Amino acid sequence: MPPIRKYINESNSKLNRLTSNNKKAEMCELETSLPIEDFEGLIRKSLGSGLKIKNVTWKHLTDPGENFGSLILAVTVNTIENSSSKTLNVVAKLPPKSAYLVDLFNSPLTFKKELNFYSDVVPALKDIYRSSNLQEEVSVPRYFGGRLGLENPDKFDLQAVIILENLKSSGYSVQDRIMGMDLEHVKHAVKELAKLHAMIIGLKINRRDFFKNTILPVLVSPTNETAVKCVMDMIHKAHEDLKHLEEAKPYMESVEATLKSTNISNETEKDDLWATIVHKDFWVNNMLFCHDSSGHITDMKIVDFQLCIYDYGVEDLIFFLISSAKKEVIDNNLDDMINLYYDSFIDVLKMLKVDTEQYSKSKFLELLNKCAPMKFAQCIMMVQVIQASRTSHSEMKNMENAAELFKRETNDVGNKKLLHIVQTFAKKNWLL
Repeated sequence: MPPIRKYINESNSKLNRLTSNNKKAEMCELETSLPIEDFEGLIRKSLGSGLKIKNVTWKHLTDPGENFGSLILAVTVNTIENSSSKTLNVVAKLPPKSAYLVDLFNSPLTFKKELNFYSDVVPALKDIYRSSNLQEEVSVPRYFGGRLGLENPDKFDLQAVIILENLKSSGYSVQDRIMGMDLEHVKHAVKELAKLHAMIIGLKINRRDFFKNTILPVLVSPTNETAVKCVMDMIHKAHEDLKHLEEAKPYMESVEATLKSTNISNETEKDDLWATIVHKDFWVNNMLFCHDSSGHITDMKIVDFQLCIYDYGVEDLIFFLISSAKKEVIDNNLDDMINLYYDSFIDVLKMLKVDTEQYSKSKFLELLNKCAPMKFAQCIMMVQVIQASRTSHSEMKNMENAAELFKRETNDVGNKKLLHIVQTFAKKNWLL
């Protein structure tokens, strides 16, 4: 029996006991019985032993169709300390209930990667800023703790959990995935992305041994056989949809040549100078914005680091702009956003006292144009996710294959997006 299936089978009886009577939670209604064992013991590690927990309530935070790789719960913790009552709003991230989704997202590895990101990578980035006398913040939610498993905190089971601050309770929100992001939000996200990439490079240069021994192991690729098959199925579906579009026919020879060059395994030699942490899934749903009363952006946080790998930052940039920006932003401001990323990237490196002479604009653009064709497959296949309809919690629990996960009817909006991606890549000479 494959190890991942063994993990699932060992945990299923416990998970079923926790969820068998949880009909209200399936409908996203408030419940009092949290499906996380020893939650209080876990949260106390962050809050301190002197704090008394009065009660805990929870509900589902996101619609299942918005997040396939995990179960996201909003947890409210009412506490008493020195006769003073306080309320703590956190998010608990658990593995998906479906055995297929646990396998697809390689949860034993991806949960470990994300736990290590918050426990090891984020504190190191904060240290880099402090050592440079900078007041910048790492643009991620506060981490309250987590574990890989209940019986053994270092061994995965379905009681794996990551606890973060609840950004939505603090006024943060996600932009509309179908409409896409306007220019103001795209600009802000591009700057934050460039900052993250540059910070990791600064960390790599200033603390090379720590990076090699502690950070680099976190950035191992989580791809497995199930994921490769699912991705290939999604690419195939996008390809078939394109073949039925009359306007796409002039591009199909180049589209097919580009798809043949796709390297899903990502097993290629990297130029260490430019390689950094790559989020791998940096699109609308994985960033939250906070706004003031006038609607202007005051802050942004990046979430979902379970897929992060060691690669070129421009890969995140290309995928984000194509997948998440409004059509008019892509048509009118794509080059401006690429330039903004580079300028922001260089500015952060300079703040970290990194020699930027070797990070030339010409080399950056060369790398961008080299990587772009390799991102084409991800861009077209993600249309199926971006245009996904809402899915019930019970449907998510019972998913057992990719056909059920991406049971999508072809629609005009999705087809227009596919065609626009092809036309944009052709215009930029990113098709082979």
